Amino acid sequence: MKDDMTQLEHFPEPNEENIKAAARRREKYSLSRDLMMQENNEAISRRLAKEKEKESKSDDSSQADTENTKKKAE
Repeated sequence: MKDDMTQLEHFPEPNEENIKAAARRREKYSLSRDLMMQENNEAISRRLAKEKEKESKSDDSSQADTENTKKKAE
């Protein structure tokens, strides 16, 4: 099976038209991949920002709780 795919009859002849078509396919694939990665990176950034905000809120509330307990103890 592996040898079947390496035979030259499965690949088009390397003429100018085929080379240009292959370059267009690579460019199209690269652009779509870059857009997808940009969307993924933005989603990851938003998620990390939400987690950081959530942590800072919980830290603020825990600090407020410890200050309240100190005041009550006095």
